Order: sequence, then C-alpha cells, then structure tokens
Amino acid sequence: MIGPCVVPFLRSHKKVRSSDKTSANTMHKVGIKTSHIMDFMAQQSGGYESVGYTQKDLYNHFIAQRNIEVADGDAEGALAYLCAKAKNDPLFYYKYDVDEQNRLNNLFWRDVTCRTDYMCFGDVLIFYLTYRTNAYRKPLVILAGVNSHFQTAIFGCALLTVETVEAYTWVLERFLDSMDHKKPVSVMIDGDKAMRRAIKTVLPDVNHRLCKWHLKKNAVSNVHVPGFLADFEKCMSMSTEEEFEVAWKNLLDDYGLHQNKWAVDVYKKKTLWAEAYLRGIFFAGAKSTQRVEGMNAYMDRFLKLRLKLFEFVQSFDRALAKLRHNEAKVQVESVNSTLVLFTCMKRIEKHAADTYTRGIFNKFLKEIKKEQSLFKVDKVEFEDFRVYYLSRYQ
Repeated sequence: MIGPCVVPFLRSHKKVRSSDKTSANTMHKVGIKTSHIMDFMAQQSGGYESVGYTQKDLYNHFIAQRNIEVADGDAEGALAYLCAKAKNDPLFYYKYDVDEQNRLNNLFWRDVTCRTDYMCFGDVLIFYLTYRTNAYRKPLVILAGVNSHFQTAIFGCALLTVETVEAYTWVLERFLDSMDHKKPVSVMIDGDKAMRRAIKTVLPDVNHRLCKWHLKKNAVSNVHVPGFLADFEKCMSMSTEEEFEVAWKNLLDDYGLHQNKWAVDVYKKKTLWAEAYLRGIFFAGAKSTQRVEGMNAYMDRFLKLRLKLFEFVQSFDRALAKLRHNEAKVQVESVNSTLVLFTCMKRIEKHAADTYTRGIFNKFLKEIKKEQSLFKVDKVEFEDFRVYYLSRYQ
C-alpha cells in the first residue's frame, strides 16, 4: 500500500497531461524557470502529489520539445522562423551568408517597426557589440538610436561569427540596404578598431564619435595615477579647441605622459571624443554606448546564455515587443496628460509642453529653470542685431 504522495514517482502512473504541456510550453517560452512552472502546476492541482509527474519529467518534456523543433537543424530553424515572418510582412528584412562548409556565418534582420523608427529617428546610429547571448557565443551587434521620448530605439541586429572589418562591413551594408540606403548624420561606437575601419569604409562622410564610457575605462586601465581620470574628463569637456589643447598639454606635463603610448594614441583620435571638436554636431544627447549597454540588463531577462539560434531570434522578438509596449505606454501618457506649469515663463513652458513629448520636455524644462537664474545687465544695438549681456543671480 502506497500513499498518493508517492504516485508521481512511479513510472506506471506519472504522465504530463496535454493541457499541462500546453500551459508549460507557453510559460517556458516567456522565460519562466522550470522550477517555477512546476510550483504553478502544483498550486493549480492542489499539491505536488496531485500533479501526476515530477519536475524532472517537465524538464525532459522541454528537452524533447526542443529536439523536435531543431530536428532539421538549429540554423535552419532560425532561418525558417525569419522566413515565416517575411512572408507575413513584406517589409520584414533578413539576410545571411554561409562559410565554405555551408554553415551559417553572419545573420542580420530587422522588422517593419525597426525601419519606421530609423526613418524617423535615424540621424544618430549607435553601433554596439555584446557577447555570450547564445549557445554558440556568437557576438550580437545591436544597431540603435534615440527616439522622441529619449528612449533607446532598436533599428536592427546581427549575429556574427568573427569580429573582423569584413564582418562589420557586411552588417552595415545589409543595414543600409534594408533602410533604402538612408545614412545617419552621426555614428557612435565603442572604440573597436575593426568596427571603426568598417564604418569609415561604408559611412565615410558621417560624423563619428567614440563612446565616452569606454574612453574613461581605458584611461583608468592605462594610467594608474590617482586624480588622472578627473583631469582627463575635464579635458574631454573643454568648450573650445584652444582650451582643450592647453588642458591636454598640462595633463601630459602633470602626469608625465608625453611618452605614454595610450596618451599618444588617444590624442590622435581627439576629434572623435573631445567636446571641443564635436561641438555643433548632432548626437541626440548621446555621449556613450551605455545607453545600449543599459539595454543589456533588460535583454538578459530574455536572452539566456545557452539559447539555440532558433530560440534566440524568438526571444529577441519578445524583448522588442516588451520594449515597444513600454514605449506605447509613455506615448499615451505624453499625449493624454496635462502638465502643471510652475515656472514664471508660462507661455514658453506651455508651448514646449504642447510640442514636445514628456521625455524631451523634461530636458527643456531644465533649461528654463537655468534661464530663470539670469538677468539682463546691458544691451548694445547694432544696425541689424542686438547683443544682450547677462549675469546670473548668486
């Protein structure tokens, strides 16, 4: 005689019901852990002894389901998924190439919303590389920008086999081909040499900027002197080229870096990172690829390290869907809410509130607040213009 709590461990009695398989598959696809799915099933059934199977059985079911889905090959499964999306959406775009052994080499894709976002917000392109996002450790390239809510917009992505100039060139060419060859005004990259060379080849007339965060990280790793980073940041933010050159010379003198290889190399690239040389160039307020790096924490919820390719492309779609859902929420709030005006410049503030999204308006509001601390001390009139001299309240 055995009790009901033992039944799930008997081979003759345990079985995962079809209804449970359907529910479990849905939860598994959205990233819920097997142990949590098992807890849910137990709660639904009135206890673990009433479920009729164990967590191991549920795990084995997921393995069997995965094997069925990749029966014709993992890469083929991923391409079949993208091909099905292309059939349902004529503006969906994906391209791939293969190596000498006819194995999947590089893969690029973007959907219709990526295209729409790029057409609206594609003046600035952030080109970012991340790692360990799939079972094959293929580097993932994310091409992104900044939308009207000052949020990150994804324009496309690619999985690469190697990080070479040729691979990055292939991605950029596929990207531009998918966007009717519309080129951005500015591009921001993390400093990878192969990536820089590819961008110079494909987008030679576009303004380039190196990521501020990566520069500071490299500064710390190459110059191990207390206080250097703070002084280096001051150089980065100098307003004029003359001020920058003086500050840079003082930096080299103070820290004895005239023969330092990193300092020599980074100075040669000053037009790519010093504010004095980038002033007046549009970057949509982006100074660092950390905007996209911050996306990594978000993507980690969807992209696990051992995902097969066919699982990866589906999971990336879920991540995009959630991202766009959050954007839609902000858009509704921006359109259907009324701000309380509280500065003394109410007409300007009201016009800005009606014109801008909430994210952009909040940035504009900071400028209004700064303006309120200024007052006119003098005015000089010329034939066709006036010059106002301002001072700041202390």
